[in-house]
Amino acid sequence: MAHTVSVRRTQAAGGSFCHAPALLRLMLVAVLAAALTSLNILVAPQAHAADVLVTPTAETTPVPSSSDAADDTAIWIHPTDPSQSVVIGTDKLSTGGVGVYDLSGRQLHFYLHGSMNNVDLRYNFPLGSERTALVGVTERNVESTGVRFYKVNVADRSLTEVGRISTPGRPRGFGMYHSPVSGKYYAFVHDFNTNVITQFELDGSNGSVRGTAVRSFDNGDSSEGISADDELQRLYVSEEKVGLWRYGAEPGDGSTRTLVDRTVATGGRIVENVKNSAIYYGRQGTGYLVVSSQGGSNFVIYNRGDNAFVGSFKITDGGGVDGVNGQDGIDVANFPLGPSYPAGLFTSHDHNNTNAGNGNSGNQNHKLVSWQRIADAFSPRLLVDATFDPRQIGAAGGGGDPGPDTAQPNTSIAGGPSGTSSSTLAEFTFTATEPGTFECALDGGAFEGHSKS
Repeated sequence: MAHTVSVRRTQAAGGSFCHAPALLRLMLVAVLAAALTSLNILVAPQAHAADVLVTPTAETTPVPSSSDAADDTAIWIHPTDPSQSVVIGTDKLSTGGVGVYDLSGRQLHFYLHGSMNNVDLRYNFPLGSERTALVGVTERNVESTGVRFYKVNVADRSLTEVGRISTPGRPRGFGMYHSPVSGKYYAFVHDFNTNVITQFELDGSNGSVRGTAVRSFDNGDSSEGISADDELQRLYVSEEKVGLWRYGAEPGDGSTRTLVDRTVATGGRIVENVKNSAIYYGRQGTGYLVVSSQGGSNFVIYNRGDNAFVGSFKITDGGGVDGVNGQDGIDVANFPLGPSYPAGLFTSHDHNNTNAGNGNSGNQNHKLVSWQRIADAFSPRLLVDATFDPRQIGAAGGGGDPGPDTAQPNTSIAGGPSGTSSSTLAEFTFTATEPGTFECALDGGAFEGHSKS
């Protein structure tokens, strides 16, 4: 019997099989040729029993110092040409400093400023009469300890020192925060000697960065990982042998905290030591919290909103680049950074840099991985949302979140039966500018439900 089939797209929810009633079952295979600037998947993946495996895209030039030297990274997004963005990485030994690398891993600049440990950055910091991308790095040199600040020079992607905050003890963990409440910028610094974390309010009004302590709290034990969610006003701090904690990020939030997850040794999912964390931003509070599990040589992912466990992944050898093990610092950016990173970039320190075919080996370095590779390796696929622009955090009247997606997608049937068909199986191919759900009906009847493919 021949039937007329009607198909409609209903919502952005991923590809599906469409089941028609009675004798005819139509298999709709949604092949989504998506425009990566508008992808947005809001279905949280289920927990995975084993690590998902991904391969790196590139790796940086090794750091100058041998032994356990490289540590942390921060991703700076170029204001007009994202393909010219850079990775800023640290070398924490006395012969080290701060390196700037392009997206192929090539070293552009290196500043021999000594023992530089953890790094973070924020955009649109008011420095004198200008707004600039501000980079902060904890330094633990014999002659000076604290945080050293740099601004990014767009023309040649170099760094210029613009101030310091002196801190007692041995600064280690570090993170920055822009408050959506007050519009102020803050820095969080962990003291390795006391395990006290101090929050500094940053001021650049005179053209040099200064800091005033506005809050402090005891984190219990050693911490190297500090990251802040600038929209949800949260602060994430690792406690290496215990787990990952969530605090409020505002100065008046005190020391109240919630344990996001424990180490495996204490009944959780993170293999100690718990190291750095990073925020993958999506619109409307979606996205992920990614945590570096040093003992597992893997990365554990949680939902950004409720911090529910999503899954974990490892970076393995591939494409001539070796994988990652024993890592410390990480960072992630959701924004498209050119053809090699169309859905964003994930970076990680690598403890053992070996030659996997490209000749890069010896001293430690940092690995670069396309977020698209990570997202595609999970089933269901992880969120890919390129609409949130972190460069807009702190901008006049701005924020990175563009708000709800109200634009209508472009959808078309790219292939399928021509005219009527008596077959019991009809296969259709769709293209769309974002993932979606498709429904079908026979002979003008009611549209039927669907199941995930």
